[in-house]
Amino acid sequence: MNTLFTSTVVSIGAMVPDFLNENMLILFNQDAPEELHDMAVLHTKSAHTEEIKPGDILLLGDTQLQVTSVGEKANETLQNIGHCTVKADGSETPQLPGNIHVAKVDFPPLEVGLKVAFIRP
Repeated sequence: MNTLFTSTVVSIGAMVPDFLNENMLILFNQDAPEELHDMAVLHTKSAHTEEIKPGDILLLGDTQLQVTSVGEKANETLQNIGHCTVKADGSETPQLPGNIHVAKVDFPPLEVGLKVAFIRP
């Protein structure tokens, strides 16, 4: 198992439950601009060692979600500002350049202190 990215949730914006109801999770580094805080899950910065690809796993705590597709800008924005939009819809074709799609499942409950990681099995 190879860890590609690992961080810890430090803040959960007020709008996050609405996005979770749409099977969408928006991640940003904790130093994201204030206007993004309500809509995002803020996390600690992480080194991004290798590009995330389909077949990799997103870990949210103990929950494993298989990556099904990765937008052309998602790795770049994840490395630069800790940002990606995770969509749990199982799509094999990214809808937007910054999207990372994972298997169609419900996201687990989120809380401050939750570990967020991308791994290669």
